[in-house]
Amino acid sequence: MAKKNDDFFKEKKSWSEVKDSLLGNYLKPYLQKILHTRKSIVYVDYFAGKGAFEDGQPGSPLIALQTMQDCLNHTTMSDWHIEPYFIDLNYADDLKVNLKEYPGINIVSGKYEDEICTILEEKRGCNVFLYVDPYGIKALDCTLFDCFATHGFNSIELLINMNSFGFIREGCRVLGVNFDDNDIFEDLVEYDSTHLVADENSKLALNKIAGGDYWIRIIEAKRRNTITAYDAEAQFADEYCKRLRQGYSYVLNMPLRIKRGQVPKYRMIHATNHADGALLMVDNIFGRWELMKDIQTGGQIQIWEENVENEMIDEADVRQKIIAHISTFCTAARLNQVMANFYSTYGVICRTKTVKDVYRDLEKSGELVVLRRPSTTPKGRLATYFADEKGKQTILRWKG
Repeated sequence: MAKKNDDFFKEKKSWSEVKDSLLGNYLKPYLQKILHTRKSIVYVDYFAGKGAFEDGQPGSPLIALQTMQDCLNHTTMSDWHIEPYFIDLNYADDLKVNLKEYPGINIVSGKYEDEICTILEEKRGCNVFLYVDPYGIKALDCTLFDCFATHGFNSIELLINMNSFGFIREGCRVLGVNFDDNDIFEDLVEYDSTHLVADENSKLALNKIAGGDYWIRIIEAKRRNTITAYDAEAQFADEYCKRLRQGYSYVLNMPLRIKRGQVPKYRMIHATNHADGALLMVDNIFGRWELMKDIQTGGQIQIWEENVENEMIDEADVRQKIIAHISTFCTAARLNQVMANFYSTYGVICRTKTVKDVYRDLEKSGELVVLRRPSTTPKGRLATYFADEKGKQTILRWKG
C-alpha cells in the first residue's frame, strides 16, 4: 500500500524536485512568449499545499511566483497583467505566511471544484495556465478540463500530475479484480489516498476521473491475466492522453520513475492547443529527464541513451517514425504544427533537434519541400533555417 502522508510536507522528495522543476522551467519561456499577446495571464495552482516544505525547499507556489517575478523584472513591457491564484482547502493560512513577500496574489481557502469555475468565469479572453497537482485521483474531473477547452480563453494550458497507477489500483478494487502488486506502492507517497469500494457509484466516480469507461476494458484484461499491472498503467496513461486530445490539440506526458524498471510514481501530463507550447514542453521534458536519470542511476554515467520511458533509443526506429509522420503531410503545413503533432502522436521519443535534422536530410534528398519566409538571410544568402518564430516561418510539404 501507499505510505502514510503524515510527513508529506516535512521534506521535499526527489521526485517532487523533478515535478516542480518541470513546472518552473516551462513557466519561464511560456511567460516570456505569452506576455507578448498583451492579454492578461491567469495562473491557478489547484492544490497549492503550504507553499513551502518544512526543510526550507520551495513548493510549487513559490517556484511559480519566483519565476513570474524574474520574467517581469526582465521585460520591457509595461502593460502586463498576471493574476496568480492558489487554492487549498487545508493550508490557506500557511500559504499566507509562506507567500507574504508577494502582495496582490489570490489565496483561496476551499475545494478547487467549488472555486475554480467561479474564478475562471470572468476570464474569457485571458491566457490561462492551470497547474493540477492533486493529493489523490478523486479530485480530478475530466469533464471540467473539457469545459475549460471551450470556455473562450485566449489560450489555455494544463499541467496535470496524474497518479495513473493509483487509478489502476482503484479500478481493480471497484471491479473486484485481484491486485497482488501492492509492493509496487511501497515508495508511493500520497497525501490523500483514494479508497473506493465495489459499487456503481465508484464506477461512476472513476468514469468522471478518466473521462469515460475505457478503463474497464483495461482492468478486465488484467483480470484475465492477458496484461500485467505495469501494462495496465501504460495503457491507461495512453488512453487518458487520447481522451484529453478531444479538447486539446497536443497532449504530452512524462513518467516519473525513481528507479529504472519501476512503474511510474506519477505522470506529468501537459495539454495545450498551441504548437509552440507543446514544443517548449518537449525540450523541457528532455531537460528534466536528465535530472530524473541522475536520480535513477545515482549519478552514474550510462553508455546508452534512453527516452523518458526508460527505453533504449533506437535512432533508426525514431528516424523511421519521423519520416512516416511527415509523409502524411501532402499539403503545406507550418513546421511547429507538424512537429507538435508528431510528439502528440508518438510521445517524447527524441529531442526537437533530432526531428529537424531528419527534415534537413529529407530536404536535401528532394523528398520534402520546404518554403521559408523570409527566403534569404539579411546578407542575401539562401536561408536554411527550420524555425517558426521571431519573424521566421517554415512551411513543409511532403513530395516523396
